[in-house]
Amino acid sequence: MLVLIAVAWFARAPHEQSLVVLDPARIVLLRTPGGFLEVGALEKVEEFGWSSRYTCPIVECPDLLGPTISRVRVRARFVYRIPLAAEWKLVPRGDHYELAVPEPQLQVPVAFHTQDMQIQTTERSWLSPPAAPNREAVVRHLGPELARRGAEPAYLRAQQANAEKTVAEFAQKWMLEQGAKPALPVKVKFRGADPA
Repeated sequence: MLVLIAVAWFARAPHEQSLVVLDPARIVLLRTPGGFLEVGALEKVEEFGWSSRYTCPIVECPDLLGPTISRVRVRARFVYRIPLAAEWKLVPRGDHYELAVPEPQLQVPVAFHTQDMQIQTTERSWLSPPAAPNREAVVRHLGPELARRGAEPAYLRAQQANAEKTVAEFAQKWMLEQGAKPALPVKVKFRGADPA
């Protein structure tokens, strides 16, 4: 009896630890020719849902075969960058320099904080699909959904002012390092950017 109490005492608090699964032989190293200039980022809590349901082949039966719905809520970090190897054009325009650069690109995959990620699943009826595969599906589709949202015009516009400031600061610093004295401010124009 004393042994059972001792086992129960030690078994009630599970021991958790991380496992290293990175195999150095399977690492793929990638290089970005010319590199990128990170020009802006925004963090936003995103919510995404995924629904699955069985269907009746002969009749409509939505009330009988209810859906299983999973919702995920994550704090995503959308990072925007400009390729340094691309052509940048600096032209004097009277009281300023105009610097034309490529539009910022969303860095994918989009990063998100896993420590505060929330997943909730509801099954609408006893004939709904199982919850576990639906939860896996919502997580599997999270990356593409965040990439789609981060490339939307509203997200691009939200970070545009900060991106312009970052590029202007980078250009002025570069001009100073090249020996030029930029007496005029640098105004950034993204090629192909929405004029609004």
